[in-house]
Amino acid sequence: MSGQANPGRAERREGISNTLIWGYGSGNFGLALLGLVVAVNLQFFYTDFVGLSAGLVAWSLLAARVFDSLTDPVMGYLSDRTKTRFGRRRPYFFLAAIPLAIAFYFLFTPPIVEDPENHQGYLLLYMLALYIVTYFIWTVAAIPYFSLGAELTDDYNERLKVIAVRESCTLVGLVAATVLPAWLIYAYGGLQGYSFMGGILGGGVAVFLIFAAIVSRERPDFQGRPAMNPYAGWLATFKNPHFARLLVSFIFSSLGAAVPAVLVIYVAVYIIGTPEWWTVMIPGWMPTWSYYLLLYFVSGILSLPVWDRVSRHIGKRNTWFIAIIMSTFTSAGCFWLSEGSIGYFSFILVFGGIAFGNFLAIPPSMVADVIDWDEVETGKRREGNYFAIWAFTTKLGAAVTGFIALQLLEYVGYVPNVPQTETVKTWMLVMYSWFPALCYLISAITLLRFNFDARELSRVQERLNRV
Repeated sequence: MSGQANPGRAERREGISNTLIWGYGSGNFGLALLGLVVAVNLQFFYTDFVGLSAGLVAWSLLAARVFDSLTDPVMGYLSDRTKTRFGRRRPYFFLAAIPLAIAFYFLFTPPIVEDPENHQGYLLLYMLALYIVTYFIWTVAAIPYFSLGAELTDDYNERLKVIAVRESCTLVGLVAATVLPAWLIYAYGGLQGYSFMGGILGGGVAVFLIFAAIVSRERPDFQGRPAMNPYAGWLATFKNPHFARLLVSFIFSSLGAAVPAVLVIYVAVYIIGTPEWWTVMIPGWMPTWSYYLLLYFVSGILSLPVWDRVSRHIGKRNTWFIAIIMSTFTSAGCFWLSEGSIGYFSFILVFGGIAFGNFLAIPPSMVADVIDWDEVETGKRREGNYFAIWAFTTKLGAAVTGFIALQLLEYVGYVPNVPQTETVKTWMLVMYSWFPALCYLISAITLLRFNFDARELSRVQERLNRV
């Protein structure tokens, strides 16, 4: 390590209260309500309910996500250099909360047209405009929010606790976002149900963001340090070798997760289907796809305390490695899904959900650790830069892979609301299984190069006088 021997101007913080931890974490309950529906339901809603072609939906998703990802460095820069009596992160929670709720509502309340095939351009412009607005406001809230989690405490294990609590709230929000849309769609019908969902879940986002802003507390001694140009700041983060290695592994894991998120409803509806016994035994408001998501997220919730204990014994890197290997095998196993294979898919989803719980908690806490290394080198606290890059890779990966998946579906002959050909089903399964499995395998291999552990963090914090 080179650079400044003692750039830090902040005293060590640890032993923070559970009120602070849970108050901060509750904000992600709200963000998860929005995030899941957009990631999983949006493309299916616009193809099968609104009537926009899969190819045009793919272009809309790609354009909006690329635009959104380019705003991440600017938001990270603004958040890092903001200085108010309320802190440099929390003011943006207040600023974004209500506009985000409004934009989310209108995203799922498109104009109803009699003949969608002759209004494709109009529907495309509507979806694109509302998607861009929604995710721009999302960025205003999310980048400062995730950055705040990295600076609440200096303790290696307590950082994991902060992130684990935050992601527990995420998973509870995902469960709510799984059940509510299914019930509302059933109760009010497709288009109207989605519109009600947009209003209710949008309001939930606003409430929890505001609550997190009120309860959370920032560290005033992190404010006022000079900030880099937003894009120069991005480039500077790659001089942190620990972050660069971590990011490569995360990129491949994100690619592995992106396509299944886009295709899960399509696989549930067109490959596995709904057997007769399901319609007899299960309430009408619980479609199979909602059950699959519910099982997946509940497994993730139950796994978080286990991953926390495992990490304390074998370290964060090795714990994440185990989860990546689990995801490799569960993804590959999805290739053998077939009509009526609900039990088999349920078995896969339990283990996939367990691995998902790990992905939510472990990698972000590793980012928080390597940011201290950057502080030694630069004298700056640049959480915004780091988590802007983290968000950028997630969004861009989801945009590109989602675009390719939907374009490929249209190319091989996907037609909404009718039984699909064997060719379409085969390509769905290949994209849902082997592509993610390959990405996870590469992620596991690249992760082995990461070597920043609790001992390294302790040495860094000695130089910051925060031990």
